[in-house]
Amino acid sequence: MAKENSSSEESSSSEIAQIDFDLEVLRSEDPPIHIAMNPKLLEAARSGDKTILDELLQQKDFSFGALMGEIKITVPEDAIIQQDTNCLLGATSEGNTALHIVASRGYLELAKEICNKDRSLLAAPNMRHDTPLHCAARAGNDKMVSLFIELIHQMDSIEARRVLRATNKNKDNALHEAAKYDHMYVAEVLMKEDADLASMLDNAGMSPLYLAIVIGSLNVAKALLRSSSWVKASPTYYAGPNGETALHQAVCISQEITKEILQREPDITKVADLGGGIPLHFVAYNGDRDTAKLLLEHDPSTANVSNANGFCPIHVAARSGKIGVVDQILQQCPDADELLDKEGKNFLHAAFQCRKLNVVKKIISKRPNLRKLLNDQDHEGNTPLHTAVKNSDQSSVHFLLRDKGVSPNIINHDGFTPLDLAMQKMDGGMQFRLNTTWCILGCLAFTKGLFGSPVKRVVFSSDEDKMKPSGDDKVKENSSSGEKTETKVRQDEELQKELDVSKNLVIATVLIATVTFTARLTVPGGYIADDHPDRGTAVLSKENAFKVFLVSDALAFVCSISATCWLLFAGTSTVDKYTRRRALSFASLCLWVAFNGMSTAFATGIYATVAHSCKRISFLSCITPLCAFALSTDNVFNVMKTVGIRQGTDIGFGQPPYTRMLKKLFVLNCCPSELQESCIYRSLLLLSAY
Repeated sequence: MAKENSSSEESSSSEIAQIDFDLEVLRSEDPPIHIAMNPKLLEAARSGDKTILDELLQQKDFSFGALMGEIKITVPEDAIIQQDTNCLLGATSEGNTALHIVASRGYLELAKEICNKDRSLLAAPNMRHDTPLHCAARAGNDKMVSLFIELIHQMDSIEARRVLRATNKNKDNALHEAAKYDHMYVAEVLMKEDADLASMLDNAGMSPLYLAIVIGSLNVAKALLRSSSWVKASPTYYAGPNGETALHQAVCISQEITKEILQREPDITKVADLGGGIPLHFVAYNGDRDTAKLLLEHDPSTANVSNANGFCPIHVAARSGKIGVVDQILQQCPDADELLDKEGKNFLHAAFQCRKLNVVKKIISKRPNLRKLLNDQDHEGNTPLHTAVKNSDQSSVHFLLRDKGVSPNIINHDGFTPLDLAMQKMDGGMQFRLNTTWCILGCLAFTKGLFGSPVKRVVFSSDEDKMKPSGDDKVKENSSSGEKTETKVRQDEELQKELDVSKNLVIATVLIATVTFTARLTVPGGYIADDHPDRGTAVLSKENAFKVFLVSDALAFVCSISATCWLLFAGTSTVDKYTRRRALSFASLCLWVAFNGMSTAFATGIYATVAHSCKRISFLSCITPLCAFALSTDNVFNVMKTVGIRQGTDIGFGQPPYTRMLKKLFVLNCCPSELQESCIYRSLLLLSAY
């Protein structure tokens, strides 16, 4: 008996090995050898003409030679073709037999006839290793699939399973094909026959269920999930590439599919992909609030799971700007605000890091108790304000400084306050005073921001000082004659930049001077005629709007001429850099005044000429040009507003806060760059804050 049992086990294992071998043959890169198909058979298969097929099948001589006449085909020596080869073994250039063709076109009666004549064609692969079952499933013909399954049952069990689970070059089985083209009824027939088809993976590592969800074949996905052919699915049933499961994709596509997967596999919510991401991470990135609620109600503990980057779902949602998901996580898991990533950052840090200020505003306004997080420090000691300054995020800096609970003087582990970090971003060259970096620096200084260390020469010394060689480097520099040092190159680049700025700005100043000069000679409303006692006088000379026009036009003209002179002076390469930069600073200030003066002159000129005839049009025409002033000073107004809110007073002319701000603006605009980088400049900033 032992011998019989061992022999039966060996035969069983050999049969299984044979099935695996056959499947590998079907997936072999070497195309199978086919006999050319009879043209009449091809015509019958494509047209569905049963009469032609019957005539061919009723012939007594099915020999290959009778069908092909005198044509000779050379085949390899190991390919033995018997003389009584059935004509149904013929194939097209792509390796499709007559059964492949009728299966693709849905000719059920022809398929029955062919299978009755030669059932072995059910296992015949074409050049892509598709069997007729693949073709029928791809075409969505569930009756054809049922016929093939019925015929497969008549084979022995091992051969039947081999044919039913055959895969093509992409390792797709018939169920994969049904999933690709959303053929629900075909999927139901296949699942009823062999539920293990759903556990087979293609070359991309996708199960039929995963493939159906990704492609959007939701009907097939529902059919697979609702199939009664299996009780407990294997892990590969839900498998996808990179360690993902079907739920990873379902949460981004369909709530209905998500619910059904959760009913089948309650523990699948904690399965992570290769990057450590669970389905809730995908929802957090995608932003579906309702799906996030569904997952959190199913298993709230998933909110605490971090991925390979150390991000919990709330961090991912905050970084992606998905306010609804962040709110839902906080609602379902109130302690989620304490979750930190591997750098010790809370979700507000993450939002500021990715410039998602809208997330912070919405969450803070809805949950004021979370304002305490605005001063939290990460593992490096950085607060959200440090992060915003590092990112040069001016809007976030204003938002944080307008909250009186936010401290601007917290020192990180490197000894830097936000003001230190803002100063680090300043270089030694010429800069536009309304740049983001300047406004952030000024805003921090105006709100009594302090430096972390009294002296940081390495950080706050000018770039030119940093680049000065010392020791052996200086010897090497002196020894390399005729070669420009890095410092010299930087100086040349800075000189060229300043000269280019001078040339560009002088064009604007000349244009403004020309326009304002012309506007003064051709005043709005014209002049009084010569026969009048006040001849030569402007008609609108007694109008207040006209008087404003004259003053603003004169101011714009004078400032533009002054700026032109300064720029011509600064555009000369023989002028030393300190004088040039001072000239550029004054020229920029004059140009700004000239620009706003010209806009005001234009607005008041229109108002003076149109006000009597059409009040509304004159008002709109006057307001529109003045918007240019608001746009050009937007950064300044934002700084003023932040300082006013921080100090608890309204910023107004003549008030102490505004006076202090004017002193700071004078320091910022009138001091040369070298002075700005020195300890004296920092002292001026601190003194002017009090």
